[in-house]
Amino acid sequence: MMESLVASPSSPKPNGTDTFAVDPTLIVEYLASVLQITLGATRKDLESSGSILSPESRQHTIQRCTRFASENQVALYVTKDISSGAGLDGVLPGMVFLLYESSVIDKDL
Repeated sequence: MMESLVASPSSPKPNGTDTFAVDPTLIVEYLASVLQITLGATRKDLESSGSILSPESRQHTIQRCTRFASENQVALYVTKDISSGAGLDGVLPGMVFLLYESSVIDKDL
């Protein structure tokens, strides 16, 4: 019997890695560049407290992008919101960018 030389999308490569594996950090950086172009976000906005690239949220963003790359996710959604700490000490409101998976949005509809 001949073995198949073509790996199907559901079967791992012989070395145990996923055939269609994508580095989630590439997705995160792609999202950041799209947000800078489409919503006028600066890197500072994206890295501000509570935003998708802030130190406290970055790992969560990477986990969501990992799920997006490995599961049957249709879309990722990012919203631009005014930060909750707006107006404190005379500081102008900042923008916070939040990431949602399509399954979260679908449940709300």
